[in-house]
Amino acid sequence: MEFLAIVLVPMMLLMAGAGVLVVSQVSGFMQSSSLNQRQHFSNMIIQQYMIQIGMAQTQIFQRSRELEALSSKLALSNQELGRLNDMKTKFLSMVVHDVRTPLASIKGFSELLMKKDVGEREKLYLENIVGSTNQLGHLIADLTDLAMIEAGKLKMEKAVFDFSYVARDILPGIFINAQKRGVELVVHPLPGGLMINGDRFRLSQVLMNLLNNAIKFTPPGRHVELTLRAEGAGAAAYVKDAGIGLHLSETKLIFEKFYQAKYQKDEKLRKQGWGLGLSIANEIIKGHKGVIAATSPGLGRGSTFYFRVPAGGRQ
Repeated sequence: MEFLAIVLVPMMLLMAGAGVLVVSQVSGFMQSSSLNQRQHFSNMIIQQYMIQIGMAQTQIFQRSRELEALSSKLALSNQELGRLNDMKTKFLSMVVHDVRTPLASIKGFSELLMKKDVGEREKLYLENIVGSTNQLGHLIADLTDLAMIEAGKLKMEKAVFDFSYVARDILPGIFINAQKRGVELVVHPLPGGLMINGDRFRLSQVLMNLLNNAIKFTPPGRHVELTLRAEGAGAAAYVKDAGIGLHLSETKLIFEKFYQAKYQKDEKLRKQGWGLGLSIANEIIKGHKGVIAATSPGLGRGSTFYFRVPAGGRQ
């Protein structure tokens, strides 16, 4: 028994050691295999990312070349637009200068002939000539302002004055215009002592444009209201009419150059303007750091045009 114990114990220990060694080898092999698989998987992911990065760099390079080409074309287009704009401004200036003198002569001679002893038919012809020259005169004045605006030369001669004189300077002529068209002009009490810092002539020009437009688009027998008042840290003028109204989509478009209301069905009224007055008024109010806008409850329900400018002492 002792002999068996002496023999079996070393053999069992030897077999246990061999088993541990085998298990260790197998475990090491499995760990190495797992590590190799992970490394291979990581390498594949890295290669995919590198391929994607390379493709992205290629696309970025292509897009940058395209952007450079577009930028070059845009620069050339801007140069051409600038050249055309300069030509347009020069053309406007030439038209204004070359047309104003003969137009004044036509009007002057026509008015002189009207004072002579002429027949009723001839007098009617002369009145039509004078009316047409007046209309062209307004167009020339608008084109002059437009040319000055586009050339950046429309200057404001600002001074502190009573805001009520913006209306007082023009109301006599506006009342006559309203009477001719059968429209009642309602002027609410003008505030006194409301001082602003602005160009009196230009602001009167804006208000005159708003009032004449309101009278033009208001049917006979109805009325136009004018309200001047203090508002916030400034002064405001409101012109409310009972005319054709405005479509919601047009409340901002009407202040663009040459724009005329699309929903105006009366062709005679459409032909009486060129879509310049409101755009010029917009530039004048901008020059005063003010706001000009229009509101309307809808077509056929009248509209209200208004502008606000800062009080005296503010630029």
